[in-house]
Amino acid sequence: RYMFEPGSVLKPITFALLLEDKKVHPHDIINTENGRYQLENKVITDEHPYDYLSAENIIVHSSNVGMAKLAQSLDEIDFYQGLMEFGFSRKSGIDISDELGGSIPNIHQLRHSTYKATASYGYGMKANFFQLLCAYNVFNNDGMWIKPSIGKYFQKATGKRQKIEVKKPKKVLDSDIAYVMNHILRKVVKDGTGKGAYTEGLRVGGKTGTAHISIRGKYE
Repeated sequence: RYMFEPGSVLKPITFALLLEDKKVHPHDIINTENGRYQLENKVITDEHPYDYLSAENIIVHSSNVGMAKLAQSLDEIDFYQGLMEFGFSRKSGIDISDELGGSIPNIHQLRHSTYKATASYGYGMKANFFQLLCAYNVFNNDGMWIKPSIGKYFQKATGKRQKIEVKKPKKVLDSDIAYVMNHILRKVVKDGTGKGAYTEGLRVGGKTGTAHISIRGKYE
C-alpha cells in the first residue's frame, strides 16, 4: 500500500494508450535528440542517449525524450481516462487493510505539455505496488483488468467465514494491443535495459524504472 512515483515503469502504460488511440506504430522512427530535449522551460534527459529510436525501442531503451514526444499526441481526456481505466488513482481492492488510492494529474494539468511529458514516464503521480501489478497484468490477460486478491475468505474468531468478493474482469485494452505490449516487454529483457531479469528457459518480460519520493519539495 506504500505510495511512490512509479517512474519509467509507467511508460508501457502510456505506450499502450497511444497504440489504442492509433497515435503511434511500433516501428515509427522518433528523433530522440541524443538524449537531451528542451520542452518549454524543462530539459528532459535520457540516461542512455540515442539520436533516433523506433517507437517500441523507446520502451526497450527507456527513453524519456522519446516518451515525452510521443505523449504530446495524446488527448488530455483520453490520457486521464486511460490511466483511470488501468487502475491508477483508485484502490485496487486487494484484501488488505488501509490501501491508499494514489493520484494522477488532473485533466487541466494534462493540457500542459510538460505535465503530459512527465506523467508519460511516471512522475507527478503516485501509485502503489498492487496498482502496478494490476496494470501489467492487463498485458498478460488479453487486455483484461483483474482485481487482485491474497486469500479466499476472512475467518472470524467464531470460526465463521466471510467469502472475499471476486469481481468480474474488466476489458481495458484490445487483446491485439496487449499481445504487442507483451512482445515489447519481452524485448526489454532480451535486448534492453532489463537484461538483468533474463532467465534461461523462461519467457520473461518487464520494465526497468526508478522510483523517487518527494520530501519537502525535493526528490530523495
